[in-house]
Amino acid sequence: MTITKIKQKFAIFMALAMVWFWIPCESVFASDANMTISGGVLTAYNGGGGAVTIPSDVTSIGPSAFAGKPISSVSIPSSVRSIGDSAFANCTALANVTIPGSVTTMGSGVFAGCSGLGSVSLQASVSAIPSSTFSGCRSLSSIAISAGITSIGSGAFSGCSSLSTMSIPSGVGSIGDSAFANCSSLSAISIPASTTSIGGSALSGCSALTTINVASGNSAYASDGGCLYNASRTRLIMVPVGRSSVAINSSTKIIGSGALAGCSRVTSLSLPNGLTTIESGAFSGSGINSITIPRSVTSIGSQSGWSPDVITGYSNSAAETFASSAGYTFNSLDGGSSSDSSDDDDDDDSSSSAGSVSVDLNEDTSSSGSGSSDDDIDEEGAGSTSIDLGGSGSGNASANGSGSASNGGSGSTSGTNASSGSSSGGSTSSGSTSGNTSVSSNSGNTTVRSSGGTSSSGAKAGTTSNSHTLDETPKTGDGSVDPKLFLIFGLVFVGCGLVIVGKRQGV
Repeated sequence: MTITKIKQKFAIFMALAMVWFWIPCESVFASDANMTISGGVLTAYNGGGGAVTIPSDVTSIGPSAFAGKPISSVSIPSSVRSIGDSAFANCTALANVTIPGSVTTMGSGVFAGCSGLGSVSLQASVSAIPSSTFSGCRSLSSIAISAGITSIGSGAFSGCSSLSTMSIPSGVGSIGDSAFANCSSLSAISIPASTTSIGGSALSGCSALTTINVASGNSAYASDGGCLYNASRTRLIMVPVGRSSVAINSSTKIIGSGALAGCSRVTSLSLPNGLTTIESGAFSGSGINSITIPRSVTSIGSQSGWSPDVITGYSNSAAETFASSAGYTFNSLDGGSSSDSSDDDDDDDSSSSAGSVSVDLNEDTSSSGSGSSDDDIDEEGAGSTSIDLGGSGSGNASANGSGSASNGGSGSTSGTNASSGSSSGGSTSSGSTSGNTSVSSNSGNTTVRSSGGTSSSGAKAGTTSNSHTLDETPKTGDGSVDPKLFLIFGLVFVGCGLVIVGKRQGV
């Protein structure tokens, strides 16, 4: 055998080795070896993290498949049709993800607790953002939701503390409980005409919120001066807790339960003539120390956690009775004369002093106290609409009539607020998040874009770094060197051996 032939054989061996090494075998580069796949369902990821590419034969990503893993990015193929509950929960190093339009089903808490998630392209063909989908994704600073979404699940964006503004697209009909709870940087939110249901404590813990805007034509809600009312503005539902002053609409007849709960920056308030009812918990936990109550008010519910310095009103009125019974200082506008009707009576179209006066001073410290009143105002739009946007813990109050609403929230706006979707170890459940969350946001403007059609930050499964460098050495699922490398090196040694043998034979 000549040296030339030996070299030719060696070259062939080397070529085969190089081809074997560079062929993009999934078992080497991303791969099936790192994932448990059965019948097209990816049930577990066992790799070391970094950038991950899901094989094209996967049709479904199972519950908690990647939960708690230190992956930095994931490429989901168009073959995937469904993503299970908490599939990527607590992947704290995950920085961006694109959900393809092929996905038609998403479970709850899919990205819950992904604190480093800065960019999401939601192209999925789903109609709802399930509960707790982005709960605890504290690096998200802005979110764009497409018109294809019709509902936002409970706790879907709770704990997104970097979120500063939110514009809900036309087409969304319902917003779930605690959907935006504890979004501590949220300063403004826009609600479309299509939204007719807003869940309990949807905006609780939003300490920076100053403006709520409702699009004209909404049959259930309206806004005025940045505050939320029912459609006819006869009932004040919520004053954003970030406001420092409030001018209540002159048409208002009822101050709903929890309407000003937790408004610590509002220190004085003058109620409009014609107002008839102040429901239980309306001022609970607020900073109002001076309030003027007109003679037209005939019913005042209990107000736990509220101690004004002075209540100003008229003699022999519900205001005086409430102040006297609670031991608050009362300042009479008519000099103590109950016969002096003053200008207030001229402007009052409702039955004021002639009607019965109801004052409830039972201290309600439970989470399910009640107060009731009849709202006989003709509401705009048909049907009954319910809302609980409080967070006062003072109880639930109800007002009957078309378009009636209740906004007694759960949790305290001055402390820990109830929120949905705390996740631990990749599973998502109902839990609580801190009312005052301080989190530093990742750099840059992070967005979530959706063109088709669902937080919580719970305990994380292990502690991982937000900065992860992928080790590009081909590995198997348990982290050891891939056996194919040994075969490659073996081929190289065989080739070298042939060369040496050939040289000796040629000597």
